[in-house]
Amino acid sequence: MNVGIYDKVVQALEKENIEHVVYSKVQPEPPVENVYEALDLYNENNCDGVLGLGGGSAMDVAKAVAMLVTNPGKYEDFVGIGNVPNKSAPLVLMPTTSGTGSEVSVFSIMIVDGSKAGVVDKNILADVALVDPLLTLSVPRGVTAATGLDAICHHIESYISTNDSPICDAICLEGIKNVGAHLRKAVGDGDDHEARYWMSYASTLGGFVMNLTDGAAANHGLAFALGAKFQVGHGLSNAVMLPYVLPVVGLASLDKVRNIGEALGEDLKGLSDREALDHTVQAITSLVKDVGCNIPMRDFGVKEEDINMLTQEVIDTQGRVMGHSRYQLTSNEIKAIFREAL
Repeated sequence: MNVGIYDKVVQALEKENIEHVVYSKVQPEPPVENVYEALDLYNENNCDGVLGLGGGSAMDVAKAVAMLVTNPGKYEDFVGIGNVPNKSAPLVLMPTTSGTGSEVSVFSIMIVDGSKAGVVDKNILADVALVDPLLTLSVPRGVTAATGLDAICHHIESYISTNDSPICDAICLEGIKNVGAHLRKAVGDGDDHEARYWMSYASTLGGFVMNLTDGAAANHGLAFALGAKFQVGHGLSNAVMLPYVLPVVGLASLDKVRNIGEALGEDLKGLSDREALDHTVQAITSLVKDVGCNIPMRDFGVKEEDINMLTQEVIDTQGRVMGHSRYQLTSNEIKAIFREAL
């Protein structure tokens, strides 16, 4: 928990004489047990609503707790799309990172029995999302980088999704442009208010656009497996996979990948669409490297013999998001991508 931000929020609550109790044990890749612990605290103290303060993990747990207040049962009962019958308890979300966009999204993702599982429903949307870039100023460099790359993944994957639309496309290109222009600055100087503003903007757009496309696609599918099995943070796992997934899935969306490259500031005039893909991938790879997230999977303890297990995890648990990709990766292609990222 960031003590400075927490203190400011507590002071604001106390100024308004709002009683509160704090659950501060959310893990970076939250197991569903975090939800049940926080829910017990809510019930023991007869709370009236939930305020989620932090990164995507904290906000996802807050959503799940608010959901279970008005929908008795277990989190697992509501996994899937449209399975939540009742609107959640009053819910306010305040992001302290710029990445997930969870404050405006219909998704809550937990680790259940060692795999990523998600509730997807409009009934878990926050009543109020307070997006203040000043809350992100103290975020460490590594977290700034990883969460920022998570945001660009949301935009890229939604832009080339099977569920894209003209409105979605416009939002995605706006998000890609702003991450490309401002992430390096936010990482280089965490006190750069302008960079933090535009990263918060891009992050929130990314959370919203995934509501339009039913979530992310192949890059998230592979990243979910890596994160679940090797406890790699969500943003970082997406960053690690992006330079290796995009060159393959981009083959089915060459015209749109050109637009991604141009949104990143690349001059692609005179290049074929296939050549533009290579230049765009290089631009993305450079961004990942420049902010310190081009990390081989072996640094997280992944070995060659783990690749089959990771591939099976993708196939067994990530069918929904993998299905959003216009390029449907085969098991052999998934293995090859993991192997290249090793």
